[in-house]
Amino acid sequence: MENADRYRCRRIYLKQSDDPACQARAVCDALINIDGILLASPFSKSAAHIIYSLDKLSFEIVTELLGELDFEMDNSLLLTLRNSIFGFLEENARGNMQIDVTEFQQEDGEIPQFPHQDTNKYWDDYR
Repeated sequence: MENADRYRCRRIYLKQSDDPACQARAVCDALINIDGILLASPFSKSAAHIIYSLDKLSFEIVTELLGELDFEMDNSLLLTLRNSIFGFLEENARGNMQIDVTEFQQEDGEIPQFPHQDTNKYWDDYR
């Protein structure tokens, strides 16, 4: 998977509201400091454009977070279907991501040292 394949560009649609706390600017302000969000920008009063890393987030995680922050998503039939498709595609993409196991491998001949306690120390605590 190339680096560009690890990022997703999505638009989040909110329910129409005249309250500035429930509009796209507030969503962007809430999302911009989250690890994995590269861009959060208002597209219109009720839509925000986001770019995020699949290594850390998914569309489902972002929408659930916004729900927990009391933002009301537009749940029309077409948008619900679109969100379900995004979830399916991203779940497959995240499942197929290649993990570089070389960063976990040790040098040849190197034996891992595991910390251990003396078994008598356990009983010393109860004497």
